[in-house]
Amino acid sequence: MKKTAAALVLSGLMAFSGCQTQAPRPPAQKGAYGDTQIAQSMGVPEHYTFSTQSESGKSKVRVDADVVVPPVNGVDVLKANPKVFTDEEIQEFVRRHTNGFEWEHVMTKQPYRGEGLETEELDEQLMGMQRCSLWLQNQSSDDGVERYRNLSVNFWIEEKTGDIAYTPSLTYVNTRREEDPSVSTVRPLNEQNRADDCTISLEQAIAFAQEEIQHIFPDFFLSQYGQLDDGGSPYRPGYYVLKYTRKLNGIPVNIDIRRGVGDGSDYTAGTESVWMTVNDDGVCWLEYANPVLTGELVEENVDLLPFDAIMEIFEKVSLLSIQHLEIYEELVETVMDIKEIRFGYMAVRQSESIGGYRYIPVWDFYGLRYPVYEGNQYFPESFDEPVFTINAMDGTVIDRDMGY
Repeated sequence: MKKTAAALVLSGLMAFSGCQTQAPRPPAQKGAYGDTQIAQSMGVPEHYTFSTQSESGKSKVRVDADVVVPPVNGVDVLKANPKVFTDEEIQEFVRRHTNGFEWEHVMTKQPYRGEGLETEELDEQLMGMQRCSLWLQNQSSDDGVERYRNLSVNFWIEEKTGDIAYTPSLTYVNTRREEDPSVSTVRPLNEQNRADDCTISLEQAIAFAQEEIQHIFPDFFLSQYGQLDDGGSPYRPGYYVLKYTRKLNGIPVNIDIRRGVGDGSDYTAGTESVWMTVNDDGVCWLEYANPVLTGELVEENVDLLPFDAIMEIFEKVSLLSIQHLEIYEELVETVMDIKEIRFGYMAVRQSESIGGYRYIPVWDFYGLRYPVYEGNQYFPESFDEPVFTINAMDGTVIDRDMGY
């Protein structure tokens, strides 16, 4: 799943400047550095370069990266509380997406009358788990065009502890019959800055998405965009792809793929996001996964390490993180290629519970990390995944696959 998800957004999509559609941000409040923005206080350059390799020459680290820091004066540590979807949230979503037609339950074909989530006790290997779900559909003809709508909500709960055991997700589809608007591989917009086969502009597509996002995700901002790669399929006409992520006190929660928490479960957290595909008909597909409630303040105006100290840690440890692959004789080379260094929040798992997370400030290094073996070719596709993460407060190297 990791390799598939990592190919979602090409490097051409990393157009963060100009992607935000909210009103201009008000001036930052005084923080740990008074009126001075943290980028200046930490001594952050606009660009950073570095390269090193192992004695054998097989392991290489290359950095040629822009450094991105939000214009804020201070950073807090906050609790991040993973949550599930409530009956009220789902019922409100259904009401907003009902326009003169009736929904029905997919399995029973019975009309939907505002029921909440259905619960099911799982057995055998999944004993002790409770699945909560709702699956609705509608088919209608709008001006002679057959349309298909589907709403799916799903998550698992451990009955004894109440912990989330399977990622909560809400997926909504509203499309012409037989078309597939779900996100798979995304590529940059064309030379006209449009999605192929779409007559609406990028600005119009964003307006459609903003109308959706403002109702239930008020603190999300547009972080990436592109167009859906049709893969040569007639069921994938032109679509814009828009990704929204959370921002807290002017600081973005850094973009990442979905990852597990290293405990053997399928639950993921800290990668909350909303994906949408949009065309001339409006929002055709939406997926919201890993919902999180921002909790109370843990620590205010934390001290941050200077940028030079962060980079000293990176330069010492990054090569070691890939050099272990040299034990394989068939290895030709292993490369870490960094194209962007970004300051932001990460929801870090606390050791006492899979449900315990905190938003802490981190430095994320976005790029590629890949080995090349004899007889195999590798074709780099994207730079959208953080391949190295450092705690901005104490310099700890964070394993994003483990969540801490």
